[in-house]
Amino acid sequence: MADEEGRQEMSSILNIALKELYVSVKSKRFSVTIFIYLLIFALAVYSTKDYLIQMGTPRVSSNSFPLWGVEGKIYQTPFAMLFMINMTIISVLGAVLGAALGADTVNREVESGTIKVLLGHPVYRDEIINGKFSGMGALIALTYIVSYVVMVAVMLILGIPLDGDSLLRGFVAMLVTILYTFVFLSIGLLLSTLSKKPETSMLIGIGLAIFLTIFYGIVVEIIAPKIVGPEPPWGTVAHQLWQEKLNLWVSRLHSINPTHHYVQLVGYIFAGDEFTNYYVPLGDSFTYGFNNLAVLLVMLLLPFALAYARFLTSDLR
Repeated sequence: MADEEGRQEMSSILNIALKELYVSVKSKRFSVTIFIYLLIFALAVYSTKDYLIQMGTPRVSSNSFPLWGVEGKIYQTPFAMLFMINMTIISVLGAVLGAALGADTVNREVESGTIKVLLGHPVYRDEIINGKFSGMGALIALTYIVSYVVMVAVMLILGIPLDGDSLLRGFVAMLVTILYTFVFLSIGLLLSTLSKKPETSMLIGIGLAIFLTIFYGIVVEIIAPKIVGPEPPWGTVAHQLWQEKLNLWVSRLHSINPTHHYVQLVGYIFAGDEFTNYYVPLGDSFTYGFNNLAVLLVMLLLPFALAYARFLTSDLR
């Protein structure tokens, strides 16, 4: 009996997930986001292809993303450099895509009245929200896997050098990218359960994604010095202590931004060792990035748990 109920529940979740996948693929927001991504990525490939083709021996070099409070040393193979360019694009558009897909998931159904029809079938609320998240999550995962295959295909067509270790690290980094976009999908889903109007939750979700990925780093650079206080004279012990305190506050403020943890994780995956002039072992990369990965998982699960509880207890009339 329990097995039959379990199969029935999985069947309901799968059916809802497939419906959500179909609806999301046909949505204008998905099409527009993918078009913008492909356009920017094509321009990036076109502008760098000659340099990537003619690159000499890969080398370890410093790489920084001050907008997201990340810096480190990257083993710069052609694939690693192209993926870092791709990461910069996805940091913004991936967040927007996740938030946009989730922001009207529930309240759209409530406003149109289709939620009553759905609940009129032998299906429970937890199956609905799990199915919706699963459907949109599958769309995100499939989109990124296809984009990874396309990126590899483009490099092969253009004759840009490839190596197996970079391909493996790129695939691992793409999995991290999927997790990152799931975070904003979860946030969008929460907003959808909190707001009755799909337009409101959509605007808030996309606005929050754009703020965190583009403007938050600028805000950090403005706020951190004000928290620390006036800058002492250069070259003094007091200035050194002030700089350490400033760096600490910058790090603290960036730590609440999922984009910071995503970019830092990708940086660790492609990190290089100057002594060996090669990649840091992949196991060490995840040791360094364990805290970043843990924070991303919390940022994924917490909004989803709140959205789950809200949906189960809310009035859907």
